[in-house]
Amino acid sequence: MIVAPLLPRISVRLDVPEVHLGWLISGYAISLGVCTLAWGPVSDRLGRKRLLMLASALMALVLFAHWWAHSYSAMLLMRILAGAVGGALTTGTLAAVGDYIPPSHRGWATGWIISGFAAGQIFGVPAGAFLSGAMDDRLPFVALGLLMAGAGWLAWRWVPTLPPTPSISWPIMFRDMRRHLASPRLLAGCGVGVCLFGGMGLFIPFFPLWMEQALSMTTQQVAWVFSAGGVAVVVSSVLLGRLSDRIGRYGLIALGSLGAGLFMLVSPLLIHWPGGAFLLFPLIMGCAAARGSAFRALQTELVPAGELGRYLSLSATFENFGYAAGSALAGWFYVAFGFSAIAAASAMTGLIVLVLVRGFLRPR
Repeated sequence: MIVAPLLPRISVRLDVPEVHLGWLISGYAISLGVCTLAWGPVSDRLGRKRLLMLASALMALVLFAHWWAHSYSAMLLMRILAGAVGGALTTGTLAAVGDYIPPSHRGWATGWIISGFAAGQIFGVPAGAFLSGAMDDRLPFVALGLLMAGAGWLAWRWVPTLPPTPSISWPIMFRDMRRHLASPRLLAGCGVGVCLFGGMGLFIPFFPLWMEQALSMTTQQVAWVFSAGGVAVVVSSVLLGRLSDRIGRYGLIALGSLGAGLFMLVSPLLIHWPGGAFLLFPLIMGCAAARGSAFRALQTELVPAGELGRYLSLSATFENFGYAAGSALAGWFYVAFGFSAIAAASAMTGLIVLVLVRGFLRPR
């Protein structure tokens, strides 16, 4: 999330055409998706605590290395390396919910995890924009590296160590993944993730650039819009994540998708009321967080606990390929057709989610 508001400054410093900017996000997402396939089985074998400690340390090093990204190719390489490590953090964190939290409270737990992501958005994006505008657009990555080092210490200090599990061979792990892909229900779960991430990948990267160009907002104002969106994510994910434990995951996924799609669709109308971005973007992010927390909780219930790491890594691969495809297409859409085309395409992904949930994921 912090990269999107920095894209205009990165574009100027590195002299990057707008059509290529999306690849700084797509490169991260593709790398994350590919490498997550390996991190899932590693998570099942190593255990969540050791994986989170290792991944936090590696991510800190990669983020520090962004300081030496003096060209577009170097920045793209740093984003690819960050994605390779990020897959371990995503898989380890979500699989830990399945390990430590009973099913009756997983919506609550995933809501708090998503609120942590939002807290980074609330404080990190404005701080990153300030550091970028006042000094250098690479400083936010270095600051994040310091936070990741702290996250590694937190994992070492507070994440419980579970008893070792029986070793599973790699052939068995890949056989399980093939079996997951052969299940229409599990494959539909992956498809929902592709649509959720693909829609956000379409919308997020060029929304800040459009606000600066079409709404005449400054980088710091754009950052505050993102911060307001983060507040909405915290409130929505914590409250509605717990609600999904009580009323079920499926309705919340459907309602969140409808809301996010509708608000994305009308976002080009902000040209007539630029200040409305401080209201509309939080509505988009609040709906996205509601469906996201319910969907993450649902994922932990689709397969047995012993297979959770493998299934989550498989699903994360699909999700990040969706995000990468959306981010790459966003650049082309923006240059060729404008932001309205991005908003319409993003909204369409929500309709596909409704079809998949209705046809494959709802209990029969």
